[in-house]
Amino acid sequence: MTSESLAPLPLEQWLGVIESEYLSDYIRSGGSAVKVVTGSDAQMTEAQTRLREMASAGDYYYAHLDPAKLTPEGKRPDLHRIERFFFEVTKEVDWKAWAAEQARQFLQNKGILLAEGRSIGDVEGIAQDNGRDPNDLINQYQREFATPQIRNTSLSFEFRSAITALGRTCLIPEGMTPTNEEVLLGWFRGYSPPGAGSALKKLQIYERISINNARPQLASFCRWLPHTGHSGLVVTLDFRPYEHKKIAQGRLQAERLKLVQEAVERGADSEEIARLMAENSAVQPEIFYSDAAYMHALTLIRRFIDEIDWFERFLLVILTTPNFYKDKTLNPTVKRCYFDYDALQTRIGQEVHDSRYTNPAASLVNFGGTL
Repeated sequence: MTSESLAPLPLEQWLGVIESEYLSDYIRSGGSAVKVVTGSDAQMTEAQTRLREMASAGDYYYAHLDPAKLTPEGKRPDLHRIERFFFEVTKEVDWKAWAAEQARQFLQNKGILLAEGRSIGDVEGIAQDNGRDPNDLINQYQREFATPQIRNTSLSFEFRSAITALGRTCLIPEGMTPTNEEVLLGWFRGYSPPGAGSALKKLQIYERISINNARPQLASFCRWLPHTGHSGLVVTLDFRPYEHKKIAQGRLQAERLKLVQEAVERGADSEEIARLMAENSAVQPEIFYSDAAYMHALTLIRRFIDEIDWFERFLLVILTTPNFYKDKTLNPTVKRCYFDYDALQTRIGQEVHDSRYTNPAASLVNFGGTL
């Protein structure tokens, strides 16, 4: 299947289905889905913007992942690595504030008065306001909230241990260095302050978030989101930077010039020749990914598709170009395409579909854009 064989679907119609069928119902109810879309750059920008707006309106946590955006250290984000994917998705999460809000909601649901302006860490003040003993209040929190959360096996052991311990630090601030709060926030962000190893072991966390355990942490994050007041997780992944392959400038210009000459020889119209000339003068992107990284990105997407039932309340939308669905054996300007990875092609391209009408709920949808 190529992008040309996919009947174009209006972007507005697709967005309407995503909002009414997925965000308003299916995802909010616990379902998950992976969608791949293709179109012009303007259509991809519009799709990403509208998805962000719809996610915000529906109280979803939203993250846009751009592999072409360098990190603060000036390095590529390498989002084809699942642990980097997790860190980028959760980059804007205020772990401490969300854990504190969980603790606050628990106390309020138990009828415990939280005076205006009273910090959640002022346990003695809260106890005094309610005529309670501070230790009794902490024991109730541990018995009725922390222990059940620790035993919640729908979350990975590391995740539930970390988020429960972080909530406890909001109630009982510490004076040691590094504090459990610093250690846990570092663990969620992928770095470890000095002395973090021994502190994490005391909290029964024995591994940092890595390629080996990042997927369970992401699934746990999705399952934890409803406890923080969110409907679920919406992620847009811009795959287009992975489609580019670095080619020597001289070779690239020669290939493009050959295409222009062939077009002239076969009597192509002026519009096609102008388009080819424009492509010939186009500047290559500054950021490239190796063939190995590209294949890892395809594998990452394939695994999300295969394991999507393992997630809850998760919508992943992948943005691609029409060129990605052209056969590179027939078009020398195409260096990477989804025919490179049969496992992905069979999952998103070989669906039974109407020859005239596009299914707006299909795994792969073409908006009809051109480069």
